[in-house]
Amino acid sequence: MHHTNDDTEMATIRRSGSGWQVLIRRKNYVGPRSRTFLSRDLAQSWADAVEERTKKVFRDVPITLGEAINDYINGPLLLHRSAENEKYPLRVTAESWLGDIPLSDLQIKHFAVWRDERLLKVKPNTVMRELRILRVLIDWARDERGAEIKDNPARHLRVRGTGDARAPFFTDQDEKRLLYELSQMSNKNHLRLTKLALATGFRRSELLSLTWRNIDLKKKLLYIYRKNCAATDNYSAPRLIPLPNKAKKILEELSERHGKIIDLTKGAARHGFDKARKRAGLETLRFHDLRHIAISRMWSSGMNALEISACSGHRDIKMLMRYSHYQLSF
Repeated sequence: MHHTNDDTEMATIRRSGSGWQVLIRRKNYVGPRSRTFLSRDLAQSWADAVEERTKKVFRDVPITLGEAINDYINGPLLLHRSAENEKYPLRVTAESWLGDIPLSDLQIKHFAVWRDERLLKVKPNTVMRELRILRVLIDWARDERGAEIKDNPARHLRVRGTGDARAPFFTDQDEKRLLYELSQMSNKNHLRLTKLALATGFRRSELLSLTWRNIDLKKKLLYIYRKNCAATDNYSAPRLIPLPNKAKKILEELSERHGKIIDLTKGAARHGFDKARKRAGLETLRFHDLRHIAISRMWSSGMNALEISACSGHRDIKMLMRYSHYQLSF
């Protein structure tokens, strides 16, 4: 069988049986990798069309939010099952005044005005869904396309009347950046404190008061006296807690097992966390948000209310149920 090759910028056209086959070579191309045509002219036309569309998707870094939206629609969104549902609100945003704002200039105030305008037209839950799509889009533009965005302003916006009113939006990438900045500190207690907060959902005051006498690694148990926590009533009865596996692993890595688990003062702990979150570009993140995040993850993992309340210390199940529908990532 005779084969002839003709290379375009991203495709190869070759003889295949009685027809002509186009092979797409670009690694990041989204779509069919090959197609066979009866004539070479048809094969070339399809290859040219694919190349033109791909150039639009993979051109230089998008400047405005509207450009990023168009790139996203013609790129990764094609693989989403809910692409059609997401495409419409994205196009509406791209064609609005918000779409003309340069990505590097985007601030939370822009999204606040956009939110208020949308609330005049659609329900709060619809605005929340659209906001989550924009959050993912902006993260993609920054992380995958190299857009100059220090912090995702859409992540910190809240929509009243939805379950997102108190839930911090905290992605895996946010966590990695935060933990990296903490790991760069000479005092490793700062990193340990945050890791344990995410693993347990404990308050900072509870973690700072923990000693090795509170912990039984073999039985995977620990107990906390409520009097040690300024945020709760002055009860002396201890809270017996199953030790989460992630927390157990963190503690097992420690060679010294006497005295306090976290050897930091309250002021030092606050200063260290504030320094790390700012360097990680998480300006609005509070340490107490880690408790919300941990509890929300417990719900997502399938733990029930009684199991979670044993860790969180919530005596009012209704208060705990606020976290049951939180979305921490998209």
